[in-house]
Amino acid sequence: MSHDEKTGGYGSTFARIGRRALLKLAGATTVGLPLAAYLGRAPWQGVPPARAQAQLGSPTRESYWRGDYCVHENVDASQFDSGIVRARLGGEWQSFYGRRLTQEFVDWNFAARMQYLTGGMGPMCLDGPHSGCLATCGANRGDSVFSLNAAYKGFGFYPVESRFDEFQQILHDNWTASSSTKIGILRGFYEDQTMWDFRVLSSLELYTTPTFETHSFLNQMANPMATICWLAIPGSYEVRAIARLLHPLDPDLSDLDKKRILWVNSMHDFYHGGDYPDPPWYIACVYYVVEVFDNSPYPGLMGVRVAPPL
Repeated sequence: MSHDEKTGGYGSTFARIGRRALLKLAGATTVGLPLAAYLGRAPWQGVPPARAQAQLGSPTRESYWRGDYCVHENVDASQFDSGIVRARLGGEWQSFYGRRLTQEFVDWNFAARMQYLTGGMGPMCLDGPHSGCLATCGANRGDSVFSLNAAYKGFGFYPVESRFDEFQQILHDNWTASSSTKIGILRGFYEDQTMWDFRVLSSLELYTTPTFETHSFLNQMANPMATICWLAIPGSYEVRAIARLLHPLDPDLSDLDKKRILWVNSMHDFYHGGDYPDPPWYIACVYYVVEVFDNSPYPGLMGVRVAPPL
């Protein structure tokens, strides 16, 4: 599901990989270089982001940290059960109607995951259900003249609220089970579409700390509008969403948000290995679905919005 964010990438075999040793699967950031970069070392190379920002002459950026945890104050999901998510964009609050992922996207995504779990496909790769390319913009860490960022991340799903405890207990009870048992459990999850809340997507922010912030973290904190694309060769799906980031140390989290953090971290470690539970957990990401596009190269599609229907 979070690989800048982790969600339990499901391959045909379980390789026990240390949590902190995971490498980002892929990432791309558009970088504009000032003249200094062409003359030699760019002014921000090898220096902390704060100093780099000062060297670029950027204004002091907004801080999202309260000591050792961050709070995403630009998103209000208090009306989510009524179908509305609010986001502050450019200093003004706007309301967005939440949507469900289309059945076509869900069927493709789950079928592709099942192929990986049964060994019907090779290693997890970018043209698959787990890895989406996240595009964001809106902030600047100070090491680029661009705020636009694209990064490949792991994406997955959250259970419906009424079944969170049930499925979290399954992970807990089978934490040290054999690889074949774990694969069977994951297959059971993806055979049961009723367990998932298709109004949201899950991911993780793996690398951000109070002393280091990724481009995607800063962009989403400043501007919660996000676009996620999946390759479903020969097709492609695009989800536009409002992103909300949840820090595990935030003392004001709701019970549901605490369960989301535990779930997405657990799903990742259930696959990759580690103790249960294994804090410190990573920042959880909740993507509230607003629009879905089908970018497949077929007549009648090719970038048509399919949710909500036109």
